[in-house]
Amino acid sequence: MICPICHAPNQNLKPAKHLNRFYQCQTCTGYFSTEKEEAVYEESYFDQEEISDFKGAFSPLLNFFLWLREKRISKYIIKNQSHILDYGCGDGRLVAYLTKKGFQIDGYDPSSGAVTLAQKKGLPVFGTVPSKKYDFIMFWHSLEHTDTPFDDVTNLRENITPLGKVLVAVPNGDSLEAMFGNEFWFCYDWPFHRIHFNFKSIKTLFEKAGFRIIDVDFFNPEYTFSSLIQTFLNLFLPKNALYSMVSSRRGNLSKTKLLGLVLVSLILLVVFSPFLLTFFLIALLFRKTAAFIVVAERV
Repeated sequence: MICPICHAPNQNLKPAKHLNRFYQCQTCTGYFSTEKEEAVYEESYFDQEEISDFKGAFSPLLNFFLWLREKRISKYIIKNQSHILDYGCGDGRLVAYLTKKGFQIDGYDPSSGAVTLAQKKGLPVFGTVPSKKYDFIMFWHSLEHTDTPFDDVTNLRENITPLGKVLVAVPNGDSLEAMFGNEFWFCYDWPFHRIHFNFKSIKTLFEKAGFRIIDVDFFNPEYTFSSLIQTFLNLFLPKNALYSMVSSRRGNLSKTKLLGLVLVSLILLVVFSPFLLTFFLIALLFRKTAAFIVVAERV
């Protein structure tokens, strides 16, 4: 079996001890699955109108997260001169936000449902990668959704300028949450998440694809602390109820039940907040938070 992360051969597949359905590569130590269950990305995966009534209440939080992304991106590019590609952009929320801020950005997503939603809003989102050069390409929690991450990154070399940069934000398969939570881990998300990376596997992938890592961050609150909260709640309540309310996405409960579950969630979070904060600080200290971000430069 060839590892889809680093393309190294694995003679005897080694099941991951803490991630059901996944095997661990003997070379890069990343995690991949051999199951062929298809993940279906319909429009409802990206946008769910039935629960959109609650979206306004959480808009400030979601906009704050987008602002954090903008500040991170601005560290690596010249705003009015750099061309950006958001690879796996979903319905184009980040594309829309950065366009309004004056960035030159395109979006790509393999899901026709996502592209349809984005194009209805007049956004430059496409079902194929445009034939042009980019100074900065981003994978905001999209690389774990593909069965061919090494091929996807390698193929993009022809779309990136010399010394261009790639940002990848992914779940951390070696996180304390993953080890303790398994399928209750918020970022487990099978069958949508096909790969689970750790830092060694990302580093190996980039080096083989011709990139050099220049920055890594295990703190980013949009994915780390928020994931810890939902993983903790998944141990007691229906999976991802708070996430469905906050994001207005991927919910299958009635509005009334969702609201009740959110109220219970808030009570649990208040009661257990000292434990959660301690757990998070320990995970951060040992670089075992639920997700991490790396930035690499083409060499």
